[in-house]
Amino acid sequence: MTKKLLVLSIFVFPILIAGLTGCSASGSDGEYIVKTNKKTKTEQVASVTGIQKKSLIEQSNLETLTNIVSEYSNNTVDRDAVMIKIIELINTPYLWGGTTTNGIDCSAFCQRVMKYALNIDIPRTSIMQSTVGDPVERENLQFGDLVFFNTIGRRISHVGIYLGEGVFAHSSSSGGVKTNSLNEDYYNSRYVSARRVIK
Repeated sequence: MTKKLLVLSIFVFPILIAGLTGCSASGSDGEYIVKTNKKTKTEQVASVTGIQKKSLIEQSNLETLTNIVSEYSNNTVDRDAVMIKIIELINTPYLWGGTTTNGIDCSAFCQRVMKYALNIDIPRTSIMQSTVGDPVERENLQFGDLVFFNTIGRRISHVGIYLGEGVFAHSSSSGGVKTNSLNEDYYNSRYVSARRVIK
């Protein structure tokens, strides 16, 4: 764990500090806290100016994001910008129809990340988002691709942002903004398609 935190501090937190200082709607600093499995034990990782939330990052999400960041030795400006916005939104509660850091749904999460990270405008709903950009086969997924799922049995009803290593970030009704694997039974069986909106 210590090694992973070191990687995070080397790669992610400098990006956060450089990219988010002064960007918060409020003037207060946010603290990144690692939430362990024991509710009473927390470990402070860093205090970052400009994070808009109370950001409690679950241990699994922190480790996943750390591993993904460390996989990319040649980070691009686009990738860094997207990662900053995703990390900024981690653990934002799920709210159907929500579009802010107080609560956000899956399509608003993707829309917000693309707009604020890369100034890319995409539609508001997952169904409409599944029609923009270029189609991508699952075996050719790249960082930033939108991945779509049928979670209600009739049509596309969920969307996330692919990060690499089979992992995607999304706003889940069961846990808010977090990361999951496409290979988990639930998401693997409901995967529909992907689109590339980052050129």
